[in-house]
Amino acid sequence: MPDDDPDPSADAAPEDAFALVGNETRAAILRALGERPHEGIAFSELRERVDPGMDSGQFNYHLSQLVGEFVDRGEDGYTLRSEGLALYRLVRAGSVNRRVSLDAFEIGLDCYFCGAPVEGYYDEGTFELRCPDCDHLYSHTQVPPSAVETGDRRDVLERVDQYNRHEMLAYARGVCPTCVNPLETEFVPGEAVWSEGSDRFDAFVGTDCDNCGASQYMSVGLALLYHPAVVSFFHDHGVDVTSRPHWEFEWAMTDRHLTVRSTDPWTVELAIPCEGETLELVVDEELSVEATRV
Repeated sequence: MPDDDPDPSADAAPEDAFALVGNETRAAILRALGERPHEGIAFSELRERVDPGMDSGQFNYHLSQLVGEFVDRGEDGYTLRSEGLALYRLVRAGSVNRRVSLDAFEIGLDCYFCGAPVEGYYDEGTFELRCPDCDHLYSHTQVPPSAVETGDRRDVLERVDQYNRHEMLAYARGVCPTCVNPLETEFVPGEAVWSEGSDRFDAFVGTDCDNCGASQYMSVGLALLYHPAVVSFFHDHGVDVTSRPHWEFEWAMTDRHLTVRSTDPWTVELAIPCEGETLELVVDEELSVEATRV
């Protein structure tokens, strides 16, 4: 059996952690444990599943290298740590070992800036919605190949929309969707944002994570997409703002309904129209909202 577990509280250098799984046997161990992530597997069974012909001592060496970093050893046997499970799922989804492309296709939306049909396409792990004429970028999402290998294109669009919403909601609520740390949130002028087409916006809600380095810039409309006043306003008009693709809401994808009242401190007003009624949202630097229907 393996030696005592290494101290899991001791941080390993990132390059050392990745090097651990650069061996075929160790990668196979992670795959075997990932197939039964919530139940322990005994040493003998695990060796049988990975390579029954391997010497017990040699297998013990490779397994012990993973314990404490990606694998836990308990009374019921060996299980994946959360880090190991995350890595297993990335491999299973094809994020690190498959290359898939999806040809451009029209998504049923005319560009808000030039009127040309907006297209969606997927290549090398990135799904984008972009106008082929004026090159305005509507969405840029990192998703694994498995996300576009199943379902028709409409189904892919629906899932990308919901995935984007999941991330935007976390950012808008001040929580990093990558490492679950608190975020710094502020208004940022459009011309100060590096993303494509940002100069077409007066202001963005910018969020940054000091822990993992993740960042996101959203229009004010996207940042308020799940605000109770917005959800109830559209619900009263028979529109489910939580399921309709977010890129179909002009007030969220452009700044045509936004007025910057001041920048020191920041105060903006967003006027959201629906069937003859308007929801006016006044937003301050803390993203506090005053809502009025007119």
